Amino acid sequence: MGITERKEGIYLKEYHLPQAPARLNLRDALRVRSAAYPWNRAIGSGLATCLPILIGLLLGDIIHGFSAALGAFTFLYIGTETYKQRAKKLAAVAICLAAAMVLGSLLAPYTIVLSIVAGIIGIIAFYVLNTLQLLIPGPMFFVLIFCMATGLPLDPHSAWERGLYVLLGGALSWLLAMASWLWTKKNHEKQVLVKSYRQLMTMLQSIGTPSFYQMQHLTVLTLKQADRIIYASKRQPAALRLHELAADIFYTLTQLNNNSLSSDLRKSLENQLTAVIDALEDAKGNWPAYTKSDQSVVRNLQLELEQAYELSSKATAEEAVHVETESAWSVLRNGLSRKNITVRHALFYGLFIMIASLLAHSLGFNRPYWVPVACAAVLIGANTTLTIHRAIQRSLGTIVGTLIGGLILSLEPSGIYLILVVGLLQLCVELVIVRNYVFANMFIAPLVLVLVETMNPGNTVSYFVTARVVDTIVGSLIAILAVLLLWRGIHTRFLPIILKETILNMQELLRAIHSGDREKRHTKKLMNNLIELRAAYDRSLGDFSASQQQAEVLWPAIMHTQHAGYLLMSLRKNKDKLTETQYDAIQNQLGSIMTSLSTRQPVSFEKYEELDLQRELNQLQSALTQLHKTKDAAKLAPN
Repeated sequence: MGITERKEGIYLKEYHLPQAPARLNLRDALRVRSAAYPWNRAIGSGLATCLPILIGLLLGDIIHGFSAALGAFTFLYIGTETYKQRAKKLAAVAICLAAAMVLGSLLAPYTIVLSIVAGIIGIIAFYVLNTLQLLIPGPMFFVLIFCMATGLPLDPHSAWERGLYVLLGGALSWLLAMASWLWTKKNHEKQVLVKSYRQLMTMLQSIGTPSFYQMQHLTVLTLKQADRIIYASKRQPAALRLHELAADIFYTLTQLNNNSLSSDLRKSLENQLTAVIDALEDAKGNWPAYTKSDQSVVRNLQLELEQAYELSSKATAEEAVHVETESAWSVLRNGLSRKNITVRHALFYGLFIMIASLLAHSLGFNRPYWVPVACAAVLIGANTTLTIHRAIQRSLGTIVGTLIGGLILSLEPSGIYLILVVGLLQLCVELVIVRNYVFANMFIAPLVLVLVETMNPGNTVSYFVTARVVDTIVGSLIAILAVLLLWRGIHTRFLPIILKETILNMQELLRAIHSGDREKRHTKKLMNNLIELRAAYDRSLGDFSASQQQAEVLWPAIMHTQHAGYLLMSLRKNKDKLTETQYDAIQNQLGSIMTSLSTRQPVSFEKYEELDLQRELNQLQSALTQLHKTKDAAKLAPN
């Protein structure tokens, strides 16, 4: 896309914008992804599910064994983290699942109250997990446990007992999840550092190509993920410094994109970065010889890579250091804002879980709790297209899966055979879910049927099969209607608001750099804002055509804002070289951009060409001027 802007009779040079990310399509719902099978996770979750039932069988109480098996969902919340972080997270998950079982058992007789509480559970679980970036497997299992409890035989007096069994199952999952420490003792700090430096290599190789801005964004996400592990680990000086160097290298590569790299120089830099990665992986290798570049940016990168190699080559143990980090409670508290789209999404999620539950009970469904569970599973989709994807995938998978479940139940497995069936089904769920959610539901449906039928004996197989299919389809339809009526295009409408907030944070960071006050705090705030901006844009590509077109009009401004934001962060390293004239010029540019965003009108602006950041802001101003001249500009105005 080329944009040419006229100012006082002089045309700004034409620039070519990198291609925007591709839209999402409905036909992608049945696309099979190529992904490695997660055998460790699958085997662990299978054991976590069938061991409580086996223990119950051995103790002569298999029904309570099945109750404890519900706590096995705790195992699914394993992620990329240190063992200390895993221990805290899984303990909290197990306690919350047990609390959901207690509440569901106590409130089962009260239709309206249980529906409201189901919605509240959805709101809290969605907000907490999304704010803390614990996106897999998401909030659905808390809603599932609560709703399943309401479908058990009415017995409020057994609520605490049921909750205790779920907690015991969660405790067993906790032990299984932590047991790998005994034989692997993974150095998580080293793992995330290797991942960070490999991503930096990808970013280096993309310099000068249309994929650079996408690689830049993926590198930021990788470094952000590493933050949680590095800062919450043993906090060794070498690991911390290597992580900080990775961030410095990222900013230098951001500056380097505006410079031409010869093939020999690019190869030399790649050899240096390869040596760093080899040293981190304890592979043998020497530091390659290189010629110092005349370009200051390249020279800085060479020095940073050499420092990283020296640190990664050290074999001596170092004393731990203290690093101040933001607690989870602070993150959750700071995220509570009317402007935060996660808050709105959580409220939307909980509201329609409540509505689905009320409708299912008022219409007299056989197993009404399956309707809100299906709705909760489908509404996890981040946008309209992904929500419809999940509805299609869940409905098709459930239809096939219930037939498999009906066949299994007709064979009347019992004892050890029943335990093997449950464990095998759970193993298959985790193996195939990485390929397509349809395949996962082919095993989730029979697994749930076996669990529920065992805990609710006395009903026919056809009763469970019919109820499961009908309720799942109804719950999926409610989710689709909810998105089409209230959530369609929400991310597109939020984009101008987030864009304006991002420019405001850039102004705050520039002032902090100039004054030397709270630079780290403002840098982190801007980083989060830039990630949120890109995430909102990516989600908007899953809305329908009109919203997608409106979002794509904003792509030039979003891309230039992202790159300008990272260039501004890189000024922290060279702030002593920022003159008063340059500082005033950048503030003037940001002020013009804010005026343009606030008035939704093109404004005249003065070009500055001295710094890379100034040239990028020139491009952003040109993109906004072009945007406000389009007929769609009024539609993009924030409400």
